[in-house]
Amino acid sequence: MKKINKILFTIILIILLVTISSYTFAVNITSTNESVSNTTQTTGGSSKVTVFELVSDKSCTMNLGDKGRFEKKVADFNATEKSITLQLSLVNTSAPSEVTKPSELFLVIDNSNSMVENSTEAGITRKEAVIEAASKLSETLLKAYPDLKIGVVSFSSKDGEEGTLADAKLEQGLTSDESQVKTALANIETSNGARTNIEAGLTIAEQNYTDEDNTKVLVLLSDGVPNNDAHGNFSTYSGDVATNTKAKLQELDNNGISILGAMIGLNGDDIEPTTQRTYQALAEEIFGTPEEPTVGKFYYIQDKEIEETLNNTIVDILVPTPDTKLQNVVIKDYFPQTIIDNFNFEYVASPNIGDVSTEIDKSDNSITWTIEVLNEDEVATLSYKLTLKDDFNKEILDEILPTNEKVDITYGEDGHVESDDSPTVRVKEEVPPQKEDNTTAQDPIPQTGNNSFIALAVIVSIAIVLAIVGIQIKKHNNK
Repeated sequence: MKKINKILFTIILIILLVTISSYTFAVNITSTNESVSNTTQTTGGSSKVTVFELVSDKSCTMNLGDKGRFEKKVADFNATEKSITLQLSLVNTSAPSEVTKPSELFLVIDNSNSMVENSTEAGITRKEAVIEAASKLSETLLKAYPDLKIGVVSFSSKDGEEGTLADAKLEQGLTSDESQVKTALANIETSNGARTNIEAGLTIAEQNYTDEDNTKVLVLLSDGVPNNDAHGNFSTYSGDVATNTKAKLQELDNNGISILGAMIGLNGDDIEPTTQRTYQALAEEIFGTPEEPTVGKFYYIQDKEIEETLNNTIVDILVPTPDTKLQNVVIKDYFPQTIIDNFNFEYVASPNIGDVSTEIDKSDNSITWTIEVLNEDEVATLSYKLTLKDDFNKEILDEILPTNEKVDITYGEDGHVESDDSPTVRVKEEVPPQKEDNTTAQDPIPQTGNNSFIALAVIVSIAIVLAIVGIQIKKHNNK
């Protein structure tokens, strides 16, 4: 019996030890698993890498007068490739000016004796040269403005009625019929009038305009200084004749009638006997000078200039063809030396208009883009790329580098603009950020226990059993 009790006690003790060991192992496993899940590890070294940054993408923008706009801007930035692509563009921004179309126009033509007494180098009379040029002018105007109405008035002097409106004649009322205008011009009869009544011619034209609110024009063609007016004065220069003629010009101008005048054959040498003044000076008293006309525009011309004046100068005023072309543009893009030394240069796209230098001119670190003509609404573009060299100078590290020094543009005859606005970049060296390893076990290690309360209860229970067994053994031994 004693032996049996010892064996029983030994078995219980083994169970106790196994239980305690199992509890302790489970607690250690749990503690180990919690530590792995909360621990981070780092990988990588401390070597530096080159970083390429775009600091500012500020573009360079300039206006070439009212005809063009230039812009240089960043087209692409590649931090991995360490490159920046820049695009240069020039757009023609000009637009045709608004043209005020004439609605009613009178040709007021001198028909005095001097118009047939003087001949041109072409062997025709001054009157014939004027009629021919006026006929061509009317043809050009009606082709440009088919709704334009043209009338014809002639003036000189009329025997027995000098100094009145009878000195002028309405040859043709306002019409859009080209043939009627040309016929009226061709049928102007030589009046044999010895004197010139410009005021009468202006007044007859004025009376035959319509009352419509539109654009009215008067073209005055004469080879003499007026010595008659419409107020009873005749055969006299300057004085009241000059005053009344000048007043009529100003009246027409105040009423919205635009006046274009050509005074033919006058010069500064011929003297008018009664006044002892040159005919040129007498004319300027009334009409002013080309630089400071009394009203409108006046031209003092010779016979050989009749055609040019009517069908170029006056046509250009009445049918303007504004020059909208941007011409002779030279764009020079200058690079800082730091860019030349540390970056490779290459064209991404050749210019779609014009020619550009094949490479950077090292004498002034520039490229030159020339454009002979850029028409209205056309856009010329050019792109190039700057790529950081592998063996760049480390002294540029952390510096803010302008990609260009300046852009200088000349255009037309004397146009010029320049700007030093530029996108900027920076080269740096940095230690790359370290990568964290947060790997955890996929499956927890199996545990035999992790509850301290249960383990304590087991220990207490075994202790009680051992105590009871011990007491029983002791009682049995005492018998």
